[in-house]
Amino acid sequence: MRIRQVGFSSRLKAHRKILTLETLKFIVEFFKDRDARMAALRSGVPENYASRQGQWLKKHPIVLAAMEADLDDREMLKLEKALVEIDRQMETCKEILGLQDF
Repeated sequence: MRIRQVGFSSRLKAHRKILTLETLKFIVEFFKDRDARMAALRSGVPENYASRQGQWLKKHPIVLAAMEADLDDREMLKLEKALVEIDRQMETCKEILGLQDF
């Protein structure tokens, strides 16, 4: 009997309603110019698969829901500042846990 390993896409389907830090970064970057590939690159996706990942993220339910929001410049600035604060808090957590190399 062969046991089937859960594939990458199956895990992604299970987490469609979870907002990850990477997805949040993509959303913020995608709002800037609506270019999925460049948004993926700026949000930290490696260049060799940024185009594919950007197109996939652009169709993600959370990203689609976020794109429906009509944000003005002030709200975008507030969102960018919040993301910088989240990154700072993540670095603090990594430091406390001794995970600076990850």
